[in-house]
Amino acid sequence: MARPTQRLLRPLIPFLVLLLTACATNTPNGPIYDPLEPVNRKIFAFNDAVDRAVLKPVAQGYKRITPDPIERGVSNFFSNLDDIKVVVNGVLQGKFSQAASDTGRFLVNTTLGIGGIFDFGTRIGLPKHNESFGQTLGVWGVGEGPYIVLPFLGPSNARSTVGLFPDGFLNPVNHVDRDVVRISLQVLNLIDIRARLLDAGSLLDNVALDKYQTTRDFWITRHRSLTLDGKVNTQPRPAGQSGDGLDELDELDELDELDELDELDELDELDQTDAPDTPAQLDELDALTRQYPKNSTETLQHLNQPASLDAVIGVVASDS
Repeated sequence: MARPTQRLLRPLIPFLVLLLTACATNTPNGPIYDPLEPVNRKIFAFNDAVDRAVLKPVAQGYKRITPDPIERGVSNFFSNLDDIKVVVNGVLQGKFSQAASDTGRFLVNTTLGIGGIFDFGTRIGLPKHNESFGQTLGVWGVGEGPYIVLPFLGPSNARSTVGLFPDGFLNPVNHVDRDVVRISLQVLNLIDIRARLLDAGSLLDNVALDKYQTTRDFWITRHRSLTLDGKVNTQPRPAGQSGDGLDELDELDELDELDELDELDELDELDQTDAPDTPAQLDELDALTRQYPKNSTETLQHLNQPASLDAVIGVVASDS
């Protein structure tokens, strides 16, 4: 019999597929498409409240009492399971050399690393990669669709939301028959992810004028970069160039557009403070990306994501 969560999620698939087919493919640096922003902000606030009330305190306690070697072993264990998804999506994207490397990494860590607890793959030159079915759809030319904030799961878009189902199917944890074991592993994975995000969350709280907007813009930029392997500029274009009316991180840009001719009024003084970034004048996203470089595949991509995208309970798993 299908699990209750499966029965709830499966009816959403046709809706999401229709949503994707209705969306034109967005360019890598196209403007952010967030028509659901009022609803998204409410869900974002809900996720943030749950995080502050439950997940963050639990993660802080876990980090406080867990020895670093054990904490690393837990992270390595779930990262090793994630490599199954990475291999499959690498093949689907035509990245056969990378998929071979990821397969070798999984075999080495599963055997010599005792089920992935120790990461020998990285030590011998088999690096960790990040691939998902949402990225695979992007490589195939499927439009990303509108930005969506999922309850408990955090930032996504229509394309990545569809990708949750096959990615969840490839997660061995979702195929564990015993409910107690399966749920315990999912909760441990969730706590581990949140514990690794404590520093990033504190940084976001300190630098973001608008946490929703900062998280959204960073997530979209990073998702596009991962989809295209950083080969093109994925920084969203300013709203003024597309006429979509969406806010960008730098609010002074809108003032600058109104001040094209006059060079003497007060707006020029504001514009001077809005000079191109220097190492001493990093904007919000620069601070985040410098603190957590893009080769860290496990950190900022989960901002405002209390639950792991791979820990969706019973996602399209076969009937137990």
